[in-house]
Amino acid sequence: MSERSNVSISDILGENYKITNIECSDYNPQIDGNITVTITVTDVFGDAISNESVTVTASEGNFTQLNGTSITAAATVTATTNISGQFTLTYTCTEWGLITFSANTVNKQILVKGYKTIKNDSGITVRANEDTVECRVVLSSTTFTTSFTQFTGQTIPEGYRPNGSVTCPCYNNTNLLVVILSNGNIMRRSMTGSNYTGACDCLLTWKY
Repeated sequence: MSERSNVSISDILGENYKITNIECSDYNPQIDGNITVTITVTDVFGDAISNESVTVTASEGNFTQLNGTSITAAATVTATTNISGQFTLTYTCTEWGLITFSANTVNKQILVKGYKTIKNDSGITVRANEDTVECRVVLSSTTFTTSFTQFTGQTIPEGYRPNGSVTCPCYNNTNLLVVILSNGNIMRRSMTGSNYTGACDCLLTWKY
């Protein structure tokens, strides 16, 4: 005759009795945006496990909120599940590319993409994605001299500068040049043989 054991299934399965799930509100978010990461812990029967401590880690970037309340930005957060077996984290997408979230033995990935503005000053706008920078210069009136002159105080931030010089003629007047040097300085010059004052509109792009 066989005998029945009074040992609970949780004792038999140990940690395998608990199932952790990671869900993201957006798996292809834009850079500098926020997404919600929901952690859910259930048993093998699908019932919520409350008061369960779970450590969640992001491979890059930081979590900035826990259950809708601001926290000190951190890549690793430990929190406790509620009566529904859940807690939520807000993740701020400050890094491009694949980001991996890990909790217990579970991983989930998102792909952060898109452009972010890194400079917007006096008619000069600089945007970047994970490998390309674009600089748009739109001015209603500026003076182009016969030698290269820097737009006053205008430079490309470090980390986004080209390896060599990038040159572009203005769309409205191809005798006007805008050049970005490897040190980040944004320069201009008239190729007409004399100074020129007027509008400027051009777009420069490069890999970095």
